Amino acid sequence: MKLEKSKIQFSIGKNPSKNFYKIVLVAKDHLPKELETKFPDQIKSFIFAGEPGQSLTDEPDRTIYLGVGEAAKASIRGVAQYFFSFGEKLRKWDGVGLEIKVPRFLTKNLSPTGLVYQIANSVDLGAFPLNVLTKDFKEKKPKFGPVTFLIEDPGAEKAAAQGLEKSKAVSKYVNGCRFISHLPANHFTPEEFVSRSKEIAKENGLKITVFDEPQLKKEKMGGILAVSQGSDKKPKMILLEYHPTKPKTKKKLALIGKGLTFDSGGISIKPAQDMHEMKYDMCGAAAVIHAIGAISELGLGVPVIAAIGVAENMPDAAAVKPGDVYTAHNGLTVEVQNTDAEGRLVLGDVLSYVGKKFKPDYMVDLATLTGAIIISLGHEAAGVMSNSEKLRELIDEASLSSEERTWNLPLWDEYGEDLKSDIADLRNVAGRPGGSLSAGKYLERFVDSGIEWAHIDIAGTAWRKKASGTQIGNGPSGYGVRLLVDLVEKLEKQK
Repeated sequence: MKLEKSKIQFSIGKNPSKNFYKIVLVAKDHLPKELETKFPDQIKSFIFAGEPGQSLTDEPDRTIYLGVGEAAKASIRGVAQYFFSFGEKLRKWDGVGLEIKVPRFLTKNLSPTGLVYQIANSVDLGAFPLNVLTKDFKEKKPKFGPVTFLIEDPGAEKAAAQGLEKSKAVSKYVNGCRFISHLPANHFTPEEFVSRSKEIAKENGLKITVFDEPQLKKEKMGGILAVSQGSDKKPKMILLEYHPTKPKTKKKLALIGKGLTFDSGGISIKPAQDMHEMKYDMCGAAAVIHAIGAISELGLGVPVIAAIGVAENMPDAAAVKPGDVYTAHNGLTVEVQNTDAEGRLVLGDVLSYVGKKFKPDYMVDLATLTGAIIISLGHEAAGVMSNSEKLRELIDEASLSSEERTWNLPLWDEYGEDLKSDIADLRNVAGRPGGSLSAGKYLERFVDSGIEWAHIDIAGTAWRKKASGTQIGNGPSGYGVRLLVDLVEKLEKQK
């Protein structure tokens, strides 16, 4: 399955085309004098005052003035969110480009690298359509004009160029993650997951290993096999390995993803309303395989393993039933009291296998694991649970620089007490209170001692109805790709 490259040509400097709009970022306390001269009535009457997101178009001059609020309060997150709409405009326009003027007051207060990186990301994400199965998409082939950045402060130009180069690599993979996440389950099965993984591996020279059902049985991956029993789609475990040509550390990072291409809930079937959204239950796995692609393309100096468990959870005569007991990869027996708590069964096997096979120093899993995390954090942040203060701090730093929000939650032993079963080593649910936290404690049972591990529950951030900050709305956001890239950048700098 081919990975789409960006159709927009980005660069630093003046726009080379004859057909483009200039975008001038202005603060309410730094209004250009030209505005007061050209539009005195609009300024005096506060039709345009430089408020956040407010815009004024000078059509004869083909200039759009875009407000960012008070200069001192402007943030990368706040500025970047306005550019999704410009990406959407580029897709509708025919060959029209943009020349984005980045003023000195912004690069003085904010990182030029991060600012240009996220603005370029937003333009690219907004320009990337998700209606790929429509007749309109197949017939309409939009022509994109070039997008350039004019950096007012010459001293910030080099840093801005670095941000733009990073965006060229990363936004392609964020959009790739969004693309496969949005495909319905009859168009993206476990087999298609293999196809996309092979394409990423081929493009980046990664080693890939695919475990089909016979190998899963041989490795005693009871969790993945139990979840897939009710489906005619065979389960997979896919491993991608990145070995940098110039490693900057011997520490190894493993990225683990939950890949339920559809989750009906199984015998513990979900309500019909919004069940169609369960095609998104593979967003963790989608983020992980695209993150390792971006990490490789950027040539980062940390060895990385990406491992995903892929299955479909369906009700069937052969499906796992509430009360059934299976044996996981690490030998623990698990009583399945709710077949809709299936992601942890898949992740448990993959965590155990990767820990024993590769012995990574750090292990991070991403999963759309619990609805409870949405009750806790809404759609603004993913929940982080970790056995390592050091790894938790690194994720915090990566969250701040990537603008993909996370929030730390406790992993106290008390949250695992109700996972005790009266017939097996543990059961897969512990009741509604603290549901995200007991899920984290469940996963912890499959992490070998000595591995610094973090679980990131992305159920609230993986898809959303409206945009917020750097997270695009109206479907899958691609959350996690930028976070993991920045996490590897932080690991590069560890002594």
